[in-house]
Parts: sequence; C-alpha cells; structure tokens
Amino acid sequence: MSIDRSQINVYMQRACVGDNAAYGALAAAVEDELFRLALAAGLLQEDAVEAVQEALMRAFIGRRGWRQGSDAMAWLCGFVMNICRERHRDRRRRMAFSLDEGLSEACDSTHPATALGDREQLQQLKEALAELPSRQREAIACRYLRRMSIRQTAEVMGCAEGTVKSCVSAALERLRTYFPADSEPAVPRCDRRF
Repeated sequence: MSIDRSQINVYMQRACVGDNAAYGALAAAVEDELFRLALAAGLLQEDAVEAVQEALMRAFIGRRGWRQGSDAMAWLCGFVMNICRERHRDRRRRMAFSLDEGLSEACDSTHPATALGDREQLQQLKEALAELPSRQREAIACRYLRRMSIRQTAEVMGCAEGTVKSCVSAALERLRTYFPADSEPAVPRCDRRF
C-alpha cells in the first residue's frame, strides 16, 4: 500500500495543534511502512514491532518539535532509525559484557579443574587481559574464548573484519610483552578462518 505523504503531513499538522485523533490516523497510516523499515535495519520481527511503537510514542511526545512544511514521514523514519541504532548498540554492549564475564571465568585461577602449576600463569593472563583496551579484549574474547570466526567477531563488535584482525594482532602483541618466551601461557588456537 502506497502512503500519501501529503495526507501524512496534514495529519501531522493537525496533531501538532492537539488533535489526538489525527495522530491516531497518522500512526495507523504509517505503522506498516515503519515496521518494514525496522526490519530492513536488521531488527527481528518482535523487536521491530516494539521499535515502531516506541518511535510513534516518541514522535507523539515530541510532535510540537516537528517543523511545519517538512516531510512528516521522513521525520518519523528518523525516530525508527535512531531506535534501531540504540538496539544494535545495546546488543553489542550486552555481548561485550557477556564476553568479558566469560573471559574472566575462563581465567579463574581458583577453579578446581585448574592444575596447581597453571594457576599462576592463568592469574597472570587474567591480569594482562584486564589491561588491554576494551576493543582488543573483546576481539580476543570472541576469537579465542568463544572461537568465533572473523566475520562473526566483526558482527558482534559492529566493525569491519579488518578492524577485528588489527585488534587481535595488537592484543596478541601486547600480551606477548607480559610473558617471557619460555613462560608464555598457551592461548587456544582458533582455526576458523571465515
């Protein structure tokens, strides 16, 4: 169904002066289009529904900030895109926190399965990893702890594959400075190349 942008602008003008019924008509007219936009921006169906609802709520609250004569549909799409970006950032932050937490657990020197001789090295490794910049630590956690591919790591980190390679390389170089060649702890190899 094609949206009549001039009608959307009329609804928006009326909503700006307090006509709540006009805003309801506006929301009904644009929700499918905004939903498709949220899906195209990478949200899952349930998240896309929530993003549209939130966008329409934010637009209703801020409707007096809409500039008369501008494209109301584009204005509404901006709300949806901002919410999609927020959700992607939140997902990456949650994943990064989860990876840091997992890395900490994997390097727990008090774990009973850790051999007595390895505990000291694991503690040193844990301390060295804590000193890495967060992006490097995240890249190491994805590639070596979670055994993700470069492509998967790039998706989690929200960056290009080349950035992942640079972060991993810089992190490994920095980690090598913490350990003499004869006492370097074994870092698991990640054989997935794609």
